[in-house]
Order: sequence, then C-alpha cells, then structure tokens
Amino acid sequence: MKREAIRRLSLKGKLTVLSAGAIFITYFVFTFLQYHMVKQWLLKEEEKTMEQTVAEIETYYAEKRNVSWEAIRRSRAFLEKLNERYQLIRVTDEKGNVIVSVSNGAAVSLSPSEMPDKRKMDEHFINNERFLLLRQPLHIGQLHGTIEIARRLARFQQVTNTLFLIMTAIGFLAMAASALAGRFVAQSFVRPLQTLAKTMADIKNNGLKRRIDVPPTRDEISELMVMFNGMMDEIERSFAMQRQFVEDASHELRTPLAILQGHLSLLQRWGKHNPEILEESLEAAVKEAERLKRLVLELLDLSRAEAITVPDEIVPMDAAAAVGQVVKNFRVLHPDFQFLIDQPEKPLARMAMAKHHFEQLLFILLDNAVKYSQRMKQIVVSLREEGPFVIVSIRDYGIGIPKEELKNVFLRFYRVDKARSREQGGAGLGLSIAKEIIDKYGGQIVIKSEVGQGTTVELAIPKAKQERGA
Repeated sequence: MKREAIRRLSLKGKLTVLSAGAIFITYFVFTFLQYHMVKQWLLKEEEKTMEQTVAEIETYYAEKRNVSWEAIRRSRAFLEKLNERYQLIRVTDEKGNVIVSVSNGAAVSLSPSEMPDKRKMDEHFINNERFLLLRQPLHIGQLHGTIEIARRLARFQQVTNTLFLIMTAIGFLAMAASALAGRFVAQSFVRPLQTLAKTMADIKNNGLKRRIDVPPTRDEISELMVMFNGMMDEIERSFAMQRQFVEDASHELRTPLAILQGHLSLLQRWGKHNPEILEESLEAAVKEAERLKRLVLELLDLSRAEAITVPDEIVPMDAAAAVGQVVKNFRVLHPDFQFLIDQPEKPLARMAMAKHHFEQLLFILLDNAVKYSQRMKQIVVSLREEGPFVIVSIRDYGIGIPKEELKNVFLRFYRVDKARSREQGGAGLGLSIAKEIIDKYGGQIVIKSEVGQGTTVELAIPKAKQERGA
C-alpha cells in the first residue's frame, strides 16, 4: 500500500518527500550524536569532579603528621566543607568499617566492602536512583583503608532530560522546516520542467516558433532547456528545408509536365494530322520525359545520400586507382575532352570511404565540369596528401561561378545559370548530393571559382585509420 501510494505521487510530491526526509534524517542523526556526545561529556565531568575530590582528600591526609584513625574521624569538618550537593564521602578501614562519613543530599546506604587494589569507578542504581561510586585505596603510613564517594546523578539527569526535551521540541520544528525546505527544493526543481512541458504543449498546439526562456543559472536543467531550444531550431530548420524542398521539387517537376501537357494537347487538337508538328511534339515529349527521369533519379540519389550510415570499420580504398577508372570511363563518354591526372610518384595513403560513394562523388563533379566547360575542354584531376586527409581536386576551365553565388551552390535545386542548366539537363541536386556524402564521412568539400576562368572543387577525405600514423 505504501509503495502504491508513493507511486501515485506526482514528481513534485516525491521530491518533497525525499528532500524533507533527507533533511530530517540528517538533522536527526546529527542531533542524536550531539545529544550522546554532550551526555558523555557531562558524565565525564561528574567523574572528573569526584576524582579531584579524592585527590584533595588524599593530599589533606598525607600532609598530616602522625595520622591515626581518630585523626581521620576528626576530619569531618574538612570533608563536609569539601563535599558537594548530592554526594556522600566516607572513609573505611581495610576491613570495611566506616571511620567517617558525610552526606550532602545523598541519603544512601553503602554496604561494607573490602579495600580495592586500585581506583574503581562504577555506576549503580540504589533505591531506583542512579549513582556514580568511586572507591580509592588509602595508604598513609601504617594505615590502610578506602576513600569512597557516592554521587547521586540527579543534576546530571536533570540536565540531560532538559536537553532531550529541548532537542525533541527542536526536532518537531525541524520536521516542519524540513517539509517546507523539501517543498521549496521540489518546486525549484519542478518549475523548469513545468515550463518545459508547457512550452511543448504550446508547440504542439501553435507550431514550432515557441521557445523556452532559459534562466541565467547554468545548471543541468538550464542546459536541458538550451538543448531543447537547439533541437527545436534544428527541427524548425528541417521542416523549413523540407517545405522548400517540396516547393522546389514541385517547381522542377511542373515545368517538364507543363511542356508535356502542352505538346500532347497540341497533338490531340490537330497536330496528329501534321507530320511536322507530330515529329516536333514527340521529340519534345521524349526530351522532357528524359528530364523527368533524370530528376527523379537525382532525387532518389539525394535521399540515399541522406540515409547513408558509415560503418565503424571501413575497408580502406586506393584513391588513385578509383580516379583512374572513373576518368577512363569519362574519356569514353566525352572523347572531345582532355582529362589529365596529376598525382605524386609516391603512393598515396588509402582513404576511409566506400568505393562506390567515392566514385559517385567523382561522377557528379566531373559531370558538372564537362557541362560547364564548353570553351576550353580540358579537365585536371589532382591528388595529394595534406595532414589527415587525401585531397582530390577537380579543375575545369569553364564559365566559372560568381563569388556571390558560391555560398548557395550546395543548396538543393540551386543553379547559377538556370537557363543553361536546364538546357544541359541539370536539376541543381548534384552538389547537394556530394555535400551529403562527404559530410557523412567527416570530410570537406571546398569550391573556388572565378567567372570566365573556371572552377576548382577540392574534396578532403579522411585517411584510413591504418594510414594516419604513417
């Protein structure tokens, strides 16, 4: 039942109970130890007082000359003066016979006992009252006996009882204070979480614009809020990119579809009876269908690039061999272009990238270089090592890219020269795909370009783990 009741408590209630419990238990343990330490200290003080009294009696008798039992009996006045409240002092001979006895509020009857070998301090209950009994051997010349002090612990008991009552009263106050402190701690902890929950509800009902106001404190809760705001920024940015992507894709699809629809409508109305119009419309329809096919394939490539998961262990790849094979294929596809490979004589370090992804990168970049290099048909592929990376550089001497456009070239569907790109079949997805792939492998892609002079694209691909120490 208790566990079930605790489970039903809110987080705030649980924190209140736990905090209050922890504070009260800490106080209780501290108070308990303090009480017993004070109690022991007071008891030690009582014992010390009794020992000092015995020492004074011994000194008094030792200073006397020709001490006899009669002289000791006549020392009653000294003993009464020395005695304290709730205390009995007596001196006995070696057989236990009482020589002298004085009492000050300690009416107690001590049974005769033999002389002890050494000082003894014991605690006794006599007539339901607590006493400390000190027995000290007495040796003065030929006299041998015992000094006995019985001290009723009434004052000690009174002080400790008062202390216990005070600490108990403070304990109840501490319990109430612990509950208030626990509630405050719980409220301080839960308030930011309530704010977080309220913000989440607002986001659910009113959209992604809402953010949490992060308090100036730099604790774990505020860090959680900062992370939440950052996560929401990323989600909002992702939704915006997705929305933009859908709009751009719709725009790209709309143009060829509109052209197809226009030519098909033309044929349907009267063009099918005119061979010239029929040929022209069919040619345009095939061309736009090819463009649609390329666009769909590029969208598929982009989706695959975004879904790439890089394994922990990547089979190292020879960059020079892969570049040689891809360039060989491009020489066959574009015999009017001159493809040059510039690489050092020393074998390059192997790269940490899947071969088919590297070949896809080369295909995208070489294809772009071919499309935009109609003036000087020469493309140079360079390879080198630089720190922990293998650098693959593709240089063309084409139309170039304006400086103000360079920051946008990795955006989806972005084309520097839209008319020329459309003529050449580009949808503006190639560099986006390349950026996705290179980022997945922890590499970098940098573009340097000058209008009318050409473009250089550099890929920095991490070396394989086995090659980094070489």
